[in-house]
Amino acid sequence: MSYMVGYGSTYPQQLHHRGASIESVYVHPTKVGCNDGYSSYYSSSKPNPNIHVGAIVGGPNSRDEFSDTRPDSSHLEPTTYMNAAFVGSVVAFLDNSLGTSG
Repeated sequence: MSYMVGYGSTYPQQLHHRGASIESVYVHPTKVGCNDGYSSYYSSSKPNPNIHVGAIVGGPNSRDEFSDTRPDSSHLEPTTYMNAAFVGSVVAFLDNSLGTSG
């Protein structure tokens, strides 16, 4: 199981993220209000229509269990504090491997 969306054959399908869980304006051109998004999309058991490739989610709980259900925000929300740490680490590796011009 990958906790990075779009990486590997098995990754989270129900991110706790409004942009991922509500259909594109090209598919659903009418307005989606806050209550509509909650009742129609948040409670859905379908995979998200928009895949946030590269987003990292919280991962398993303390018993190493992972439930891919949208309401489980602590394990399925792609937060900035998780993704920023990963991106910062990768940038450090890239910077060292490419060298600096200066």
